[in-house]
Amino acid sequence: MRGEREQNCLNRVRDNWREASIYGLSQKDIDIIANGVFHAVPNCESSKFPDFIFEGGFIEHFQITSSHTSKKGALHQKEYAYYREKTDKEISEFQKEMNEHPSFDEVQERSWCFKQPEHSYENLVKSFESVWKNHIDSLKKYSGCSKDGIFLIEYPEFALAMCENIYGNVKEGLRYDDLREQQSFKAYRLSRDKRMLDFLYEYRELVKYIIYVYYGGCEIINLKHIPELKKLLPWDFAIYPLIVGNVETMYGISISNRNNEEPE
Repeated sequence: MRGEREQNCLNRVRDNWREASIYGLSQKDIDIIANGVFHAVPNCESSKFPDFIFEGGFIEHFQITSSHTSKKGALHQKEYAYYREKTDKEISEFQKEMNEHPSFDEVQERSWCFKQPEHSYENLVKSFESVWKNHIDSLKKYSGCSKDGIFLIEYPEFALAMCENIYGNVKEGLRYDDLREQQSFKAYRLSRDKRMLDFLYEYRELVKYIIYVYYGGCEIINLKHIPELKKLLPWDFAIYPLIVGNVETMYGISISNRNNEEPE
């Protein structure tokens, strides 16, 4: 059976299927992907490519990161795992302390904070291309049906934002009002990244579709029609890191159980 991470990502696509953004797909393409998403089953050979199989094709899942990576993995995931383990332990201890030493006259409070490490677009590109090529190598060795191949790419971090650079070549110091609305996103969107779209287009004969799952939703892209998408992207996007922190606070106050009090 597949791992929990792969299955959770596929389940997320299933749950949000109607809200997915679709780029360059005909109705026939949509039907093919829907068949794959809702009828794919885990590969019985759990250690081998691909993660999921359906009639006519496969779904292969992998994650990308915009944090620094080493042989030990992504720094973001490593630091967050340490924070999560430490915080969960302290939360459990705080709950136990409140039960053993109740406070009836004041609210007890504890807070924990995680500041994510530095992220960058260049890290994302490096991660994307490296992991992608590894999975392409596995695909080339795959002897099963690959007619309708789907790569399920997950970017689980909320770390990069994007802004359309529509004013890069116009004269400064002038007003342009609503002549052209600028697109901006508080999450990295693969559909707007022409550099990565060009990279993916090179593999259109091997992989037919991309399902990109990110913090705010998911995108479905037909690699064959990437040139058509780019016609609607006249400007590049500036991609920059966000400064993000995670704060958790727990409050507790004890309430007397009057049902256990003896009557006067």
